Amino acid sequence: MSFLDAFGAALAAALLGGASAGLLGVLVVGLRLPFLAVAAAHAALAGAVFADLLGAPHLAGAFLGALAGALVLGALLRRRDLDPNAALGALFSLTLGLAFLGIGLGRGPKTAALSLMWGSLLFATRLQLAAMTIVAAALLFFVVVFRRELKLLLFSRQLAALLIPEGPFFAGFLVLASGVVAVDLEIVGGLLLYSLLANPAVASLALARSFRGALILGAAFGAASALLGFAAAYFLDAPVGATIVLASSALVGAAWLVAKARRDGR
Repeated sequence: MSFLDAFGAALAAALLGGASAGLLGVLVVGLRLPFLAVAAAHAALAGAVFADLLGAPHLAGAFLGALAGALVLGALLRRRDLDPNAALGALFSLTLGLAFLGIGLGRGPKTAALSLMWGSLLFATRLQLAAMTIVAAALLFFVVVFRRELKLLLFSRQLAALLIPEGPFFAGFLVLASGVVAVDLEIVGGLLLYSLLANPAVASLALARSFRGALILGAAFGAASALLGFAAAYFLDAPVGATIVLASSALVGAAWLVAKARRDGR
């Protein structure tokens, strides 16, 4: 059996998940809402855990959980007297508590619930790959079609509210982000997903000179994190999730060094 026969589906899932999470992460970090990534991931995790308790599909529960979290967050963020990161921190605490409550309520082995935290990258199916491809394509379409509105939203939500229907547009973005998080959750895992949303975005924003460049670098760094981490896991016989997280962290460190060298060279 060749390498691609054995690990082709897992590698494709890693690349798709890394690229889509990296692209989405640029928008999330650009909105100055880094906790949005972890809150959405844990809301999806809580939804999937309770779906498992009810015998429902994990994907449906993850999407409903992420969507509910996103809509609650969107309502909270419209309050000008509430600090955004304080709202995100409260939502994160709530969703994390619900996730562990659901795990604790489950009877019998906790393998299925715990796999939602660590992912099951090596056991990706064709159906899951198809779902990841669809949401990645939807995210790319959204970014290409609404790139001007996104630039305005990232520059200033207050200014965007004067020039575009900011509320519905932001809500649509949250729904799309929920879909990406929900589909990637079962394969990538809740804990790994946050690192792929945050680290490639931080690295790209440190190096990019334009909005378009940041989006391209974010997707590229996300895919590179997955590829490098997968290779390290294969050759070192290490856990693939941990090596992908470490690879994405190493890319952030390298990006900061390059950015510092640029500034010093001016």
